[in-house]
Amino acid sequence: MLEVGAMLGGRYEIIKRIGSGGMADVYMAKDHKLNRNIAVKVLKREYVDDAKFLKKFQTEAQAIASLIHPNIVNIYDVGAEDGVNYIVMELAEGVTLKEYIRRVGHLSAKETVDITLQIAAAIAHAHKNHIIHRDIKPQNILISENGTIKVTDFGIAKAANSNTVTSTATAIGSVHYISPEQAKGRFCDEKSDIYSLGITMYEMVTGQVPFDHENGVTIALMHLQNEIIPPSDLVEGIPGSLEKVILKCVMKKPEERYQTAEELIGDLKLVFEDTSGDYVGVVPMVDDSPTIMMDQDEIKQQMQETEKEIDEPQEDGNAYLDNEDDDEEEGMNSKLEKLVIVLAAVVGAIILISIIVFVIRSSGLFKSGDETASSSTGITTVSDTEDDEMYEVPNVVGMPLSQAEELIGDNLEITTKEEESSKDAGEIISQSIEADTEVEKGRTIILTVSSGEKKSSIPNVVGDSQATATKTLKNLGFRVKVESEYSSSVTAGYVISQSPSGGINAAKGTTVTIVVSKGNNQVEVPYLKYCTQSEAKQELSKRGLKLGSVSKEYNDDVEAGYVIRQSITSGKRVSKGTAVGIVISLGKRPSSTEDNSSSFEEDE
Repeated sequence: MLEVGAMLGGRYEIIKRIGSGGMADVYMAKDHKLNRNIAVKVLKREYVDDAKFLKKFQTEAQAIASLIHPNIVNIYDVGAEDGVNYIVMELAEGVTLKEYIRRVGHLSAKETVDITLQIAAAIAHAHKNHIIHRDIKPQNILISENGTIKVTDFGIAKAANSNTVTSTATAIGSVHYISPEQAKGRFCDEKSDIYSLGITMYEMVTGQVPFDHENGVTIALMHLQNEIIPPSDLVEGIPGSLEKVILKCVMKKPEERYQTAEELIGDLKLVFEDTSGDYVGVVPMVDDSPTIMMDQDEIKQQMQETEKEIDEPQEDGNAYLDNEDDDEEEGMNSKLEKLVIVLAAVVGAIILISIIVFVIRSSGLFKSGDETASSSTGITTVSDTEDDEMYEVPNVVGMPLSQAEELIGDNLEITTKEEESSKDAGEIISQSIEADTEVEKGRTIILTVSSGEKKSSIPNVVGDSQATATKTLKNLGFRVKVESEYSSSVTAGYVISQSPSGGINAAKGTTVTIVVSKGNNQVEVPYLKYCTQSEAKQELSKRGLKLGSVSKEYNDDVEAGYVIRQSITSGKRVSKGTAVGIVISLGKRPSSTEDNSSSFEEDE
């Protein structure tokens, strides 16, 4: 770990440490040559003697230095001295997307699309340079105050040629956002970044990741095996077009996702124009042709005759002398052709017979029930039906059963069956013979009668996770409305209360409102030492805290204008709006001074 005040490259002065990862520490530093604050990423000393890690660090530096894009953190310099390997990069201001989601609960559709378009633009630029990020997640995305997005931490990015990226045996990437192919440690390309971006979009619109568990291996298996709950099941109001884009990004098979970031950008731009969302997938073709029921005995007979014909020996015995394989294939094709011809003839005959029967029925030459079939010959005969008394069936749907029975009277034999329905109990839902159809008197008509709307007991989902509660309620036919609020006693993402309460009987379709915890409304006090007064105020503001009293005193160790100490220790959790006081250094104490006061105080 570098000390405050250390110089790198003769120009970068370390001010403070602002972050730490698995392989490197990140510092805020001042570039004395260009008079600006920058970020310096320094490889941890335990890896300096490890050739493998050192090569990885150097490869990273070379790869990301080629990326120049407004939505990617810029790289300014790379260096190594006295065993310190470092990368100098842009000091990006703002909060992480993860923190932003945590603050607001979940983002609107418009905000999600705006942010995703910028992330996708950054990824597209990296992919054009044959670089896969492989760790796209909200923690690696910064949002500035003006809404500009910066994708950070290409620390595990890997340069690739135009054909492939071979992953290591160990899957790389954060497990909540890892693609199925990463989880398997297999082939990993641009579509892996698109999957991770899809999971990030899911978290933006719902406020939670689709798969969560205390065990990382279990989460990885969920990405491989479990189906993702559609975002609209968790939060209402998500446009169907946006949901389809998200679900296309997170398909298990890479070939079913967007193939490039440009394709994703194209569809994102259409989300609010083409709200049907049909542009994100192929509409399946529906076969509306009628199904023909074929006589199985006839088909069997034709198959046997065809097989017999095929199996007869060929007269030309020279067929196998030359090119035996080709001739054998040709013979098989010939057999198949004969079989297809026979089947086509059978199907054609059946269709023709069906058409003739349909025409005869339509012409009224004979009616249903007037036909008698001979089981031995299969020939249909027509009897004289002119003297039969006919009855035109009335429409009784929507009537009470008693009224329907009175209307039909003795003309038809009535049989009833009950079904649950939103209609009033005893009301006719459907009838087996369509209205205005002429049938013989005495025919049986089946009337389906409503038994009334079924009511179910609303389950108690208080204490369940949002995903579990939503699934439980929707499986029972209830609609779900999600609200959120802060809670000091309930973990974020879990249900605090519900309305109506559990145990109450309600009809299917009833809306149940669940209130989900946003977690404790407390924040962590930042480390303010070595910050200027304005920097300290900005850091506090980012976390919803205020700058309290400002004192000044001489200090031999801290340069004038920088914070010596703070009234509340860094790392302590306090409520939002809490004021944190600071003491600013006046620099070294003069050797002699008429003013013996050592402290000056200002109220912010």
